[in-house]
Formats: sequence, C-alpha cells, structure tokens
Amino acid sequence: MKSHLRALPAPKLLTWGIAPDGDAANILAKLCREQNILLESVPAQRAGDPLGLLAGYAGFSQGEPWTGPIPAGDAIVFCGMEQKMVGRFLDQLRENHVPIRLKAILTAHNQKWPFAALLEELEKEHQALHQK
Repeated sequence: MKSHLRALPAPKLLTWGIAPDGDAANILAKLCREQNILLESVPAQRAGDPLGLLAGYAGFSQGEPWTGPIPAGDAIVFCGMEQKMVGRFLDQLRENHVPIRLKAILTAHNQKWPFAALLEELEKEHQALHQK
C-alpha cells in the first residue's frame, strides 16, 4: 500500500497592524528572508478568512466577511514552523528591539478560526495577563 504524503506549505509569518514602511516591518522582512520564511500582511478584508487558508494549507475556503470589530494593534502568527524555529525567531525579535504585542502559533485547534477571532482571543488573553 502506498502512502500519500501531502507536502506542507512553506513556513509563513502572518502579520497584522504593522506599518509596512516602519522599522518593525523592515526587520521582520529581513529575518524572514534570512530564514526562508514567507511573510504576508493580512489585510482587513481577509480578517474573516480561516487561519489555515491564510497559512496556505489545502482544504480551506474563503471565510465570511468579518462583521465584528476589526482588532487594533499589532500581531504575528507563526504558521508551519517548529517550536525551535519560533523560539529562535522570537529571540531575534528581542535582540532587534521589535516589540510585537500579540503572538500566536497556528495549531490544529485554531486553524479553522477566522483570523480576527484569533486576534480577539489573543487580545483577551493579553488583557487578562496584564491586568493589575
């Protein structure tokens, strides 16, 4: 019996709310180039698309337009990267003084979530962690 292996998409970093001409965007682009990571800024009109689709995984279709509030602030989502690669990338962000407020990793649990729903959840967690 032959095994059918699906090729996984290339590692990708999804960004949100990062000024395209700012220092953070330039450093992210440089780090992604050096590590062969695709870099994609998610536009507001795709906020309803599932994370799996944005990451380039097969079997996902375009989501419904997002009708909730469009999340403010900056965020990155690591897609198709092993924990070691994510850790190294985060270390390099700290070394380059690039503060990204919200960070997540694409998982089997959240791959069907609309992008904006993940951002909302991250925001809730961020608020809970930083309340005094």
